[in-house]
Amino acid sequence: KCQGKPTLDWSKRMRIALGTARGLLYLHEQCNPKIIHRDVKAANILLDEGFEAVVGDFGLAKLLDRRDSHVTTAVRGTVGHIAPEYLSTGQSSEKTDVFGFGMLLLELVTAQRAMGAGSALYQKGMFLDW
Repeated sequence: KCQGKPTLDWSKRMRIALGTARGLLYLHEQCNPKIIHRDVKAANILLDEGFEAVVGDFGLAKLLDRRDSHVTTAVRGTVGHIAPEYLSTGQSSEKTDVFGFGMLLLELVTAQRAMGAGSALYQKGMFLDW
């Protein structure tokens, strides 16, 4: 919950979630080559005046040939939004983005940052410890 800003109503949260899901589906299934974003988080979801969501900031994105199941690379992304298998193996796939989307959904539902510096989950070190 942001200080001094009203909480989004449920219809806006749903619109953001569905728009983000549609964007990720497009990147994963309709682009050729498909695109793995690798940093799905609230700050990378752009909203228009009607709260239509657009996935943005492709600075960490990877293009995948349809025959590839993953990319092995140095792990990059935002702490708390990095999929555990990507963190431990360096291999990213669509599942990497699905984990980040799940963390985004957690933030939308709770109206709180999942891994803020004051969060008990953050203080424990990783959301996965929870």
